[in-house]
Amino acid sequence: MVATLTLVIFLTALPTDPPPIKQAEFKKVHAELLSKTTETWETIPWGLDLLRARARSAREGKPLFIWSMNGHPLGCV
Repeated sequence: MVATLTLVIFLTALPTDPPPIKQAEFKKVHAELLSKTTETWETIPWGLDLLRARARSAREGKPLFIWSMNGHPLGCV
C-alpha cells in the first residue's frame, strides 16, 4: 500500500512537456542555426555512382576519393 502510494506520488510529480514555441520564435532560432556562408565541402561536386566517378577521374587525370564505412556516421550504433 505504501509502495503504491509512493509510486503514485512520484508519477504525478514528474515534469510535464514544455509548452510549444510560437512560429515567430521558431523562425528566429531556425535562422540563427542556418549557415550564412558556403562551406568548402559544399562546393565539391560529390558523386554517388562509382563507375561514373572512376571514368571522370581517369578522364580528368585526378585521383578518386572514396568514403566507405560501416555503421552510423557519428558512431551511434
